[in-house]
Amino acid sequence: MDLKWLLVRRITLVALLCFTAGAALALYQTALSAKHQNDELAELISRQLNLQLSRIKRATDIHERFPDWDLVAGLSLQPGQCVELRGATAPQQLRRSSCAGIDTGALRAPQWFRWIYGSLTDGRQTATRPIFFHDVVHATVVVEYDLLATAERAWASISPLLGFSAALVAVLCLVTYFVINRALAPTRQILDGLNDLAKGNLDHRLPSFKLTELNRISEVFNGLSEDLGKATAERAELARRLVDTQEQERRHIARELHDEIAQKLSALNANAACLRTRAQREAPAFVDDASQLEKMATGLMVTLRRTLTYLRPQEIDDLGLVQSLEALVAQHNEGAHGQTRYSMETAGGMEGLQAETSAHVYRIVQEALTNASKHANARNVKVLLRQGKENDRDMIRLSVIDDGQGPPSGDKPTPPSGAGLIGMRERVIALSGRISAGSLPGGGFGLDVEFPYLQRGA
Repeated sequence: MDLKWLLVRRITLVALLCFTAGAALALYQTALSAKHQNDELAELISRQLNLQLSRIKRATDIHERFPDWDLVAGLSLQPGQCVELRGATAPQQLRRSSCAGIDTGALRAPQWFRWIYGSLTDGRQTATRPIFFHDVVHATVVVEYDLLATAERAWASISPLLGFSAALVAVLCLVTYFVINRALAPTRQILDGLNDLAKGNLDHRLPSFKLTELNRISEVFNGLSEDLGKATAERAELARRLVDTQEQERRHIARELHDEIAQKLSALNANAACLRTRAQREAPAFVDDASQLEKMATGLMVTLRRTLTYLRPQEIDDLGLVQSLEALVAQHNEGAHGQTRYSMETAGGMEGLQAETSAHVYRIVQEALTNASKHANARNVKVLLRQGKENDRDMIRLSVIDDGQGPPSGDKPTPPSGAGLIGMRERVIALSGRISAGSLPGGGFGLDVEFPYLQRGA
């Protein structure tokens, strides 16, 4: 969840809790005030009636005048407040009562609030006082409020708080959102930097920030980017030296084999042919032996040529990368016997590539095509080699795609592993490039390589 909205939600929750506490306090104070008024009125009326009974006991008043309700009727009752005089032996027996009416048309408290108020409190706030005569409870004074009246009083005290709280929460949320949005604006730069770092752009640097915590993150990020850049450069240089040394050693071995073994095998093959011809004239019994010797020399020459091609294709040095790759694709088409069609597309000039770079590209394509022929079971395998611009840099992009059997339905594509892919990764690192390989969602396999275009002498 976005941090701004998380803080807004929490502030809203805190504000609602504060409003609930304030509303509960307002309800409590309203109920307490109503209870206090009922207690005072009940105490006053009980004193008046006890005083009348005292006069009756002293024979200064007559019992028939009890209760002298005119005293009660003269009191000022609050709207919705009722006073009752109930019997002592039968509390449900109502002897006298007086009530102050309520203007129902002026009620503003909603029905749901009345229900909540009545559920949470004793809305009537009843107060009772006993009336004694000859030390025996003679009657009971009951003072209580109508629920509508106390609910209206509570609503009158809480409704301003409700409106104020709503406005306050809205203002707090709005201010918080904009303040936090402004304060966290640098985090977008941090996220962009992390995304660039994940993509391999180790030259990205973050600026200094005003907030101490964010500025510390910037310092750590820049230091990490610098260290990763140095480590990656050192690794790429080491990988370049290793694979370049490997290619140079292969070229040296191929040259030695060509100059020494190939020439001697050619001489041996020529001598075997001469020996076979002479045996046909002078010693027919040795013709078969001479023929076998000639075939062995020819087979060794074919094997040697294949080995020389594997070690260092002559076309790379003589004809260039594109022609070497075309010959490699043609070789695979010949070996596939029509079951798999290999094709190649190129865009942009590749003539200026360094010799070792061309060798690396050739080896990557060679390994990819070998894997496709062995494992893909594909109908079509395509090699794409393009030169283009990316972020004002000349880049070479190589793709090898086949339509072989992909992953089972519902499974996520997974990148392959093995010595072949490790070798390709080492060559891509030597080229200071990026490689991605894995099964395609629609089936088949894809290999993508991208590296800077470095010309000879660069």
